[in-house]
Amino acid sequence: MISTRLTWKVSVIGEPGSGKSSLISRMAYDSDSVSGSLRGLVRKKMNVVYNGETRNVEFLFQEIDGFTGADNLLSSSNGVIIVVDITNPVDLKSLVKFVDFISNFGKNPLIFIAGSKADRRYEAKIWEEDLEPLRKTPTTKLYMVSSRQPDTVKNMLNDIGVSLLKRTLERK
Repeated sequence: MISTRLTWKVSVIGEPGSGKSSLISRMAYDSDSVSGSLRGLVRKKMNVVYNGETRNVEFLFQEIDGFTGADNLLSSSNGVIIVVDITNPVDLKSLVKFVDFISNFGKNPLIFIAGSKADRRYEAKIWEEDLEPLRKTPTTKLYMVSSRQPDTVKNMLNDIGVSLLKRTLERK
């Protein structure tokens, strides 16, 4: 029998300025303003409904700035959200390599790709189809979100919760 209370560490990683802090602030506090730096683990408790059952879960969000040397910080993560600022062109080939690295890493965390700043689509340099090659496995999910559009983040967080719960139940 699985506990009705679960805790998952989710690392939020991306280049400086990609929207990681705002995304964590929206997920944890339902606000898009970041007061100071989000240091350490940021907690968010919520209920996740799956197969007609409700489970109390706690997310521990860890912000990681940049991809270089991130392997030590990722070691105990159940999930990884890779944040990509769609208004800033990035080297997608290096991101594909990073996704490959995470896919074969430690606890084999679930991978979620968040195209951030979706409210600024008119400035976009990266489109959803550009991010598709990052979906290396059927469990890797892609979201277009904005901390200024709360529903996009809420839907992503609910889906991440269900995905992590589903994996936890499958492993029991």
